[in-house]
Amino acid sequence: MVVWRQYLVPETQAAKVTYGKQNTKKYIIIHETDNEKSGADADAYARLQYNGHYREASWHLTVDDKEAVQSFAFEYACVGAGSAKGNLQSIQVNICVNSDGDYLQAVNNTAVIVARIMKEENITINNIVQHHYFNNKNYPRKMREERVKWMQFISMVRNASVGTVRKRNAANATTKYFVVTGLYETQQAAENAHDVLKYRFGWNAYIEQLNDKWRIKAGKFISKTEAKVAEKKIKVAQLSKITEVVADLTE
Repeated sequence: MVVWRQYLVPETQAAKVTYGKQNTKKYIIIHETDNEKSGADADAYARLQYNGHYREASWHLTVDDKEAVQSFAFEYACVGAGSAKGNLQSIQVNICVNSDGDYLQAVNNTAVIVARIMKEENITINNIVQHHYFNNKNYPRKMREERVKWMQFISMVRNASVGTVRKRNAANATTKYFVVTGLYETQQAAENAHDVLKYRFGWNAYIEQLNDKWRIKAGKFISKTEAKVAEKKIKVAQLSKITEVVADLTE
């Protein structure tokens, strides 16, 4: 089973990084994130898009070894193909290559998701293309290096069981949660951890000073379960030994 959930970018942000709702949806473009850093998974990239990408780039779905996260409705013409022609005709799917993930499983999950999109949007197998198709760049890099051969991927799409996809719509929970770290002895140590949380994990993160020490508040997360996952991610990355999940009482 592959979980496909939505974490949709607000319309105000979408207007800045897409061509608007004029996608003809003729192709499906396969990208890779090209980021092997630990923690650079589908959730991190979805949050990066939601919070405002540092580049004027966008894509519809990010897929890792655990899930697929959708950032934009397919009607939006995202900006990731390297050409206006590609952007205006394509649903764009980005495969994670993070070192703490299973790339081969991410590719398999992508094949299932692509097969489901083909069925729902009436897109032919001949119109599943690499990023390279529209601008001749060497992407998706791992596939083009034949970590998984392209025709092998196409075969995986053909044989995928689309019934194994479980869709989850955008959450509408009222209570949000933060993850609060332990204290850092120096501001520089807090800033280093903050940068990982914000730029690698794609979270909103804030540094707070408490007397002569510093801590980080990360979030907001839409459920306590999601915050607990984030808490574990912080500890695995050895950014803070002590963490706490707290509810946002301001809403």
